[in-house]
Amino acid sequence: MTENPDSVPPPAKDPRPRPRPQYGELAPEGWTWQPPQDEDRVDPAPSPSVGAGAGAPPHASTPTFQSAPGPRSVPAWDRPWTVGLLAFGLLATVYGVFSLGGFPIAMQAFYTDQGLGTYTPAVSIGTITTVGAITLVFVWLVATAVSVRLLLRRRRAFFVPIIGGAVSLVVLFAFTIAALFSDPTLIEFLSRQ
Repeated sequence: MTENPDSVPPPAKDPRPRPRPQYGELAPEGWTWQPPQDEDRVDPAPSPSVGAGAGAPPHASTPTFQSAPGPRSVPAWDRPWTVGLLAFGLLATVYGVFSLGGFPIAMQAFYTDQGLGTYTPAVSIGTITTVGAITLVFVWLVATAVSVRLLLRRRRAFFVPIIGGAVSLVVLFAFTIAALFSDPTLIEFLSRQ
């Protein structure tokens, strides 16, 4: 018994190709977007109601977009933490500036304690401590400006003061070491230890 090739229907093919993922399909829940409507654009995709009964839902994998995206979701703790870290950074910056400014006094106290005589600052000490203090203030100002800009754009900003604090710490350490190594008496004293 041979089968008539016309009697066996070919496997049914979906006339609509499987839709590719669209921009925004994996967006966070509640986020919506409405693509701009071009009046002269011809949409090659068939309408969801074509071939479906009236009132049938659109194809399950077709995303539904709504208009006007909402503001970015930023955790409630981000703003107070950012402001608090910036305030702490301001206090640390002031402390760093005064530490660099008081470097000659601290060195004289060290000289007196170790019996090294009177501390005579090198010519470059004033330049090193001044540039270091200005750099510390500049780092804090940049961190503050970037943080405020991110906060106004409703984006996370708490990490900016943390990065600024790390950079300030490196700057303070580098300028302090530079000031210490500009003193030949201190270098000689440390080499004897």
